[in-house]
Order: sequence, then C-alpha cells, then structure tokens
Amino acid sequence: MHPGLRPYFDLVYPLFWPWLWFNLIRYCRWYQRTGISALLSVDCFGNIRIVRVADATPADDLYTYDPPALPRWAAPALASHVPALPEGAPRSGLFRTFAPELRTLFGLPADTPARIRAPP
Repeated sequence: MHPGLRPYFDLVYPLFWPWLWFNLIRYCRWYQRTGISALLSVDCFGNIRIVRVADATPADDLYTYDPPALPRWAAPALASHVPALPEGAPRSGLFRTFAPELRTLFGLPADTPARIRAPP
C-alpha cells in the first residue's frame, strides 16, 4: 500500500476497506482519464465524495512568439527607449554629458563631449 493512502484507511473501518479500495481505483481511473485533480472526502464506510474539482490545465501553446517585422538595428527607436532623431537634427544637449553652457564653466571645450572617468 502506498504511504499516501494511509490516512484514508485510518478513517475507514477495516470491514469496509475493500469498498474503499474499489472507490480509490475508480477515482484513479477518472484522474488518469481527465487529468483533473480533486479534493476528496472519505467517510468511515469507505465512500469517496469529490468536494472540489481543480481548474483544467491550460494548453501548452498559449504563448506564441511572433518575430518583429523590422529588425531592431534597422530602427533605433525599437532598440531602446531613446527616441529616434529626425534627419539633420543636431546631436547636442541630450546626447552629451553636460549642456554646452555648463561645459565652459567646468573648463571643457564646448564643441567636444565631456570625457567621463570610468574603470577600464
């Protein structure tokens, strides 16, 4: 006997163990056929009652991946959160470390980007 079935047999009078065994086999066949788990209630005479039935298992193909029509490197806006610049827009201000007015205050040339010290 499987140790997981012992609580059922502890609840039932030994005279009704064959009836409990028959009902457990019926439940196991139902479980193998449907694959749905259930919460069982057993009385002292070996009768099994299904109290609650679990939800059906979800299908394995719920998520399907659709590759994007345009690769990330073709459009910079798809690759990051930085908006794509329009044609001919100057690359100053947002894309530099400091604003040009602040660079001159710190002694940096206004036309070159600031060099940030970072570990190699």
